[in-house]
Amino acid sequence: MSIRLDPRHLGTLRALASEAGVRPGELVTLWVTERLDAERRGAPSPLDIGPVLESLNDRIDALARRIDALAGGKAPAVVAEAVATDLEPAPGRRHGRPPKSASGSHKAGKKAGKKVKRARGKNPSVPLHEEIAAVLAERGPLTAADLADAVTARGIYAPPRSGKALDATAVSVRVSNPRYRGRFTRSEGRIGLVG
Repeated sequence: MSIRLDPRHLGTLRALASEAGVRPGELVTLWVTERLDAERRGAPSPLDIGPVLESLNDRIDALARRIDALAGGKAPAVVAEAVATDLEPAPGRRHGRPPKSASGSHKAGKKAGKKVKRARGKNPSVPLHEEIAAVLAERGPLTAADLADAVTARGIYAPPRSGKALDATAVSVRVSNPRYRGRFTRSEGRIGLVG
């Protein structure tokens, strides 16, 4: 026996067979066998399931009416209110990005957002590049390892989230970052401030 399928259906059959870990022909054989077994047992055909669904809907409606009667007709409103409050964030908690500033440029909005974050945090700290610049202003040019030790000794900078100790690699990466590269110089293995 051979069957012809629309190319779109053939692609879907191949994908389903791949998910099941069998060849497409084996999957078709399995489906046909299941359908024949259901016919022998007298199970309803998927085409004849409409009346079954209608009966099920009627039973669900009857159950909803009983719940309404028991709750004095307030059940749907109470449930809707409970669902609405579950979906709303708790007061004072925000999700997602901070809102952009109503006035000023995009950068001004970013700076305002950073100030809010720092003020809200338990242990407000300055960014690493600012702390590096402060150490270099005090002590002059240093190696990346010496800078990492000096920044850690000051105790103002706290590594974000990971809690991993500051090391020479982190200092070197920050100083080499194109965003901050214009503030620092490198000479003979030492990092210094520009100008």
